[in-house]
Amino acid sequence: SSHFSTGPKVPPRSHPQMELLLLLLLALAASRALSSGAKERPAGVAAQPTRAELADRADQECAAPRRSLDAVLFQRSFDLKEVRLGATEASAEEDYDCNGDGHRDCGRWEYKSSMCANRAYCGHHFKFGDWTLDDSCRCRRCHAAAFRGTAFHDAKLWQPPPDLASALSWGTFHVWGDQLDTCAPWVLPRTDDDLRKMLAYARAHSYKVRIAGAGHSAGGIVTDGKDTSTFVISLGEYTGSGDWEFALHTRSDGSKRATVNAGWTQAHLSQRVRPLGLFLPAQTAGYASQLGGIVANTVHGGGYTAGFIHSYATRLRVMTYDGKVHVIDDEEQLRYWRCSFGLLGIILGVEFQLQHRADLQMYTVTKKMPAWSSKEFWRFITLSAEADLPDDIVPGVDVGSRESWSGEYLVDWMTDGDFPTIAVYAQKAN
Repeated sequence: SSHFSTGPKVPPRSHPQMELLLLLLLALAASRALSSGAKERPAGVAAQPTRAELADRADQECAAPRRSLDAVLFQRSFDLKEVRLGATEASAEEDYDCNGDGHRDCGRWEYKSSMCANRAYCGHHFKFGDWTLDDSCRCRRCHAAAFRGTAFHDAKLWQPPPDLASALSWGTFHVWGDQLDTCAPWVLPRTDDDLRKMLAYARAHSYKVRIAGAGHSAGGIVTDGKDTSTFVISLGEYTGSGDWEFALHTRSDGSKRATVNAGWTQAHLSQRVRPLGLFLPAQTAGYASQLGGIVANTVHGGGYTAGFIHSYATRLRVMTYDGKVHVIDDEEQLRYWRCSFGLLGIILGVEFQLQHRADLQMYTVTKKMPAWSSKEFWRFITLSAEADLPDDIVPGVDVGSRESWSGEYLVDWMTDGDFPTIAVYAQKAN
């Protein structure tokens, strides 16, 4: 599941000294290049290849079979043919026109969000000679000849036609911070029937289907990008069936539960239940992760006495590989679907336990530490953050009010490593 920023980010602070140093180094490098180009080549020194020779060499390299696809994450972005010295204007333009329609899809950096615009198709790929962040926002290149006949090169996955399924293409799968960027097509079907069609298409072509939330997973949990037969499905455009889109239920004991579309985020769910004073028993640090991804992974939340968020899922509506839909309400089966990483099937809907909180206070506390030690750290947690933790959790540390049920901690070692500043975003209920 992924985390997308819900508020503007401040652009990085400017460092004039570093910028001046960088400009001087670039000027020096350019001056040396020009001066060396004007000198005669000493005897015995091999001639440097011409641009035409480099281009021919690159074409031959790209035409040769790939020795290995282990480095596919880099091959598709830093292919020799793309980064050869003196690339033509046409090849340079291909860096920004992803679909060849003559219009630039990439080449714009969004400073508020600190990332390239149009991230479904554009990523930050620096090349020598880029003067601005805009220049480094290039198309995610996944159309290498080595990928022909695979899911990576399947045009119907890149732009699903109506006769296949009603689905939105979201480019290629990448995680929220671009720590992992793959060529696996990312497809967002809209209905149960569209999901069935995508699964049937995968079986007919011997493709593998991986299920993703919004892309906040780290590493290769969804896919590591090496298996060219893999494509990714997410429920970002999905509409649930009946009450499984959203409904509130009151049980005989007066407690509340909600059935909700697994493609919704916590923000979507909160919009419906928080005006009624209802909350999930635990929550993550952000509100933009998909609920299905939260249930299918080890998402712990920030509550001191609460468990994993998936432990509060009491029913699941799921689709298995054959397109059949099941409602899982038996605890013996639920325990396997929780934290299943999408290996058992697609979670379409979730029923959650809810808690009523008539009053909720959200606040922050910031403190410069007198020293960085275990004792001072725990004193901040128990006294300043008022964490609801057992009295004996840390012997010898004073116990605070224990009125806070949740806390998210941030520590700044950059400003002063010996005396860091620590902050907590805490919540009190009722």
